[in-house]
Amino acid sequence: MRLTLLSRASDLARIQTAIVADVLTRTLGAEIVSTVRAAAGDRDQQTPLAAMPDKGAFTADLSDALADGAADLVVHSWKDLPLEPRPDTVIAATLERADPRDLLLIRRDVIADRPPLIRILTSSPRRAWLLERAVSSFLPWPIESLQAVPVRGNVPTRLRKLLDGPAHGLLVAKAAIDRLLDPTHPFDEPRRAVREAIDRCAWMVLPISACPTAPAQGALAIEVARRRADLVDALAAVSHAPTWRAVVAERAVLAEYGGGCHLALGATCLTRDFGDVIAVRGRRPDGAEESRWALASARPSPPRIPARAVWPRPEERDRALRRPLDVHAPSRDRGLWVTRADALPSAWPVSEDQPVWAAGVRTWAKLAARGVWVHGCADGLGDREAPAVDRVAGRPVAW
Repeated sequence: MRLTLLSRASDLARIQTAIVADVLTRTLGAEIVSTVRAAAGDRDQQTPLAAMPDKGAFTADLSDALADGAADLVVHSWKDLPLEPRPDTVIAATLERADPRDLLLIRRDVIADRPPLIRILTSSPRRAWLLERAVSSFLPWPIESLQAVPVRGNVPTRLRKLLDGPAHGLLVAKAAIDRLLDPTHPFDEPRRAVREAIDRCAWMVLPISACPTAPAQGALAIEVARRRADLVDALAAVSHAPTWRAVVAERAVLAEYGGGCHLALGATCLTRDFGDVIAVRGRRPDGAEESRWALASARPSPPRIPARAVWPRPEERDRALRRPLDVHAPSRDRGLWVTRADALPSAWPVSEDQPVWAAGVRTWAKLAARGVWVHGCADGLGDREAPAVDRVAGRPVAW
């Protein structure tokens, strides 16, 4: 089977196409030919994203080419696809999702100055809305205002704009950074540029509970013409069911509130063996705020236990005293997983280079109030939630 794969022309799009090509070669024995085409959103680098057409700015041209027979498949970032299905094409499969979380980068010289006003590059209404409401408490010095500064261009271009100033930081999808830093792809120059830019910044992975992402962020959509029933059937064998379920759930939330990438609303579904965790946060079209962090459990809940049967009982809780232990800090190359803010001795020297991971957002905020740079958290979901930050950190992190 010989298949032509079409994608946008950016380095990231070509890497994503290479990921899909590798899967199709291994699982279907297909011979792959990759080709690229600029979308309308790529050709117009001047119009702010919030002012561009809400549907298909980065996908319609490629889908049209697919329908016209110019390719067998198109590889999209699923978050760019409009909600309305096309009559002539269909999303036939998705691969296992990359990390859906957002990554905040702030230049090291800014951290040294600790300004009260921080300007962050982003053209996403969702990210801009969340900046002031969710991110301030995660930074380790008092912030009076976090301002969103519109930015256009691919990820390496946005990183260059960050380093050139005058903005202080950049919000970007972690999946994009992880893919650009992947040592297995052959695109050496963009990987080197991204690595050099990140090394000049401190980073933190924003929690899903406080900062849910664009629906389908990190997921790849494989689109084919509806008339190609043979491809639809073949691709069903490579599609990742949990990712598909999560994307459908997130896009359903977006549709519930009117849809569109200009909506300041994030929705992320985390599929776990204990159930699906759904996070929704943002501003609805009527101006009201929405906030949801809920679990659809995969198993029956245990029976409720009355408070009087749980130790310690309320009347016993003031009988214990906490005292700090005189223990030596581990070597600086170790990451620190902090289950309670009090568990990190105040005497331990911690810089923004040493990875610090919190159990949840409250522990994160308490550590930040002490001046500790926290790189992310497990969102209260337990220590089985892997930080998955080795590529961003530039080394395997032992915790």
